Amino acid sequence: MADQQYQNILVGIDGSETSMKALDKAVDAALRNHAKLTIAQILKPQLSTVGRTSIGFGVVETDVNDEDRLKTQESLLDDVVAQVKEKGLADVKRIVKIGNPREELAKTIQREENIDLIYIGATGVNRVAQMFLGSTSTYILEHSLADVMVVR
Repeated sequence: MADQQYQNILVGIDGSETSMKALDKAVDAALRNHAKLTIAQILKPQLSTVGRTSIGFGVVETDVNDEDRLKTQESLLDDVVAQVKEKGLADVKRIVKIGNPREELAKTIQREENIDLIYIGATGVNRVAQMFLGSTSTYILEHSLADVMVVR
């Protein structure tokens, strides 16, 4: 049987140690397969935005600005893309957006970018939270149409 050849590889990163290990492995796989690599960081929506909000006991000034969050992460991811290109991988794309990381990685980006392999870190959510919410990596394993590599 011939070795599987991947053309479009996606790696989801969140800054955790395991997601950065997943990035390293995704870069290696993309180099071996002469594949395009898409590096995605999906930021969860914040409940409040810049301005004033009433939370029951008075008005609170908030300083969470999604546009600023996106710009900051885009800049950081530009540095990551530059480092990946220094390793010899020319076809690299970055995606930074606000949304549901599970849905974006397992479905939306996969469809839009024609992804055939996903790398994801097995970042540890505490056991209680996992019982109620499940983990992103578990969701991607269950819902992805592409092959999935979970990195520890």
